[in-house]
Amino acid sequence: MSHHALMLLRKYDKYTERKQHKENRQKRRKDEFLSQLIEEEDEHEGFIDEVSAIRQATRESIQSQHEWHRREEFRRSTGGWDNIYEEGRSSHGSAREHNRERTSKSIPGESEFTLRGAIPELVRSKSSKQPKVNDSFLKSFRRKIGEAVSKFIIYERLPFQLASSPWLYNLIQVATEVGQGVKLPTPYEVSDVYLESEYQRVHDWVNVLKTHWKELGATLMCDGWTNSLNQMHIINFLVYCSKGTIFWKSVDVSSVRSRDAEFYYRLLDSVVEEIGENYIVQIVTDNEAAMKAAGKKLMLKRQHLYWTSCAAHCLDLCLEDIGKKPSVAKVLDEAKKVTCFIYNHIWTVDLMKKYTQGKQILRPALTRFATHFIQLEEITRQKQGLREMFNSKEFKESKWGKQKSGPAYEAKKIVLGKDFWKKANDLIKVYEPLVRVLRLVDSDEKPTMGFIYEAIDRAKRAIQQNCRYFTEYEKIIDNRWNFMHSDLHSAGKIKYFI
Repeated sequence: MSHHALMLLRKYDKYTERKQHKENRQKRRKDEFLSQLIEEEDEHEGFIDEVSAIRQATRESIQSQHEWHRREEFRRSTGGWDNIYEEGRSSHGSAREHNRERTSKSIPGESEFTLRGAIPELVRSKSSKQPKVNDSFLKSFRRKIGEAVSKFIIYERLPFQLASSPWLYNLIQVATEVGQGVKLPTPYEVSDVYLESEYQRVHDWVNVLKTHWKELGATLMCDGWTNSLNQMHIINFLVYCSKGTIFWKSVDVSSVRSRDAEFYYRLLDSVVEEIGENYIVQIVTDNEAAMKAAGKKLMLKRQHLYWTSCAAHCLDLCLEDIGKKPSVAKVLDEAKKVTCFIYNHIWTVDLMKKYTQGKQILRPALTRFATHFIQLEEITRQKQGLREMFNSKEFKESKWGKQKSGPAYEAKKIVLGKDFWKKANDLIKVYEPLVRVLRLVDSDEKPTMGFIYEAIDRAKRAIQQNCRYFTEYEKIIDNRWNFMHSDLHSAGKIKYFI
């Protein structure tokens, strides 16, 4: 053995030794932490009785305070204890019954002890006659919680929607239960201990879902996308059933030169085998020709499976085909010119908002090609404001209003003209029924398989009633629909409408 090889072997031995030492150290730290957790849980179990006693004492104290307030209120309303005998009736039974009735409604039960129940000062009767003190406590504590949560979200640069997260609510609930003095987990504990336990919990949840897959069947959904920055092509696989949808895995196929039908067939077949053939009854992919061929081939091998194309993708392709018509493309291009000019300059955006009451003409849509039509609809909605903007004194005196050519001149000519608005309104009558169907199939509120067939027919009827050139659009829709249609859509229609 050469000297160089011997040196490499020694370096490798040292590397493996250090790696093993590091793994042993991490395992030891983890074992120590778990042991500490077990000890703390034992201590906590011994502490439960004391906490329960404190809570019981707190409830009894609150109840006695309410009873005292009721007696004082009763005494003041009768003018003193002596006056209760003036009508010749006994006071003890009525007063006792009155207090018992009011107290039973006033003292919150154990199920109502949430965040407020953890703080005795915040617990009060819904029918209490002295709400001011408790309201001040409630507002004070709510402000403290609000400030703490807001600081966490703001300074950690987290989305504001986190404030309505059920996990944040759960965090606050647990924090009020354990009280002060409990240390927060370290980054190591989160990444090595709790992450593993949470993974196991999710794994168990998936196993529970599999029982539903076995009873009712599940759908394997395939979603491919390409990163425009680095051209990375990823295919995501998700499993859907009536109880929920889970992400299964992602496959990077960027290095695959020929993504043909045979490649997709082997990929889909391997994922079905990985999940379990007895679980999957349907596969949904996009409308790529290679995907369709792969799905048909897979149906021959696994005859209990059905392949269907993505309805949202099919409708998006319908919008794309309609947008390729020269007359339609011209209208969409003019709308794009108006939008690009306005949103390329901060001054013009502010001027537009002034005349549209703060409304925008650009907003995201469900799919890529639906965005163009949604944009056209927003422009037509703000027609009056846009025309006033380009006719305003501010715009005419600006550098853009004085131009005789270029984007500003073209946008002004389009908005102040008549031809664009007439064609835009006609085009909206064509695309609006299709976008309505697109919203239906893209919704997560309820299964839409049984409604697609009928929804497509209704969209075609709506276009026929409002459009002079219905035949041209009908051919485009039928061409894509015939590609997507399967027996499942017909069966779904029979189930839901017959």
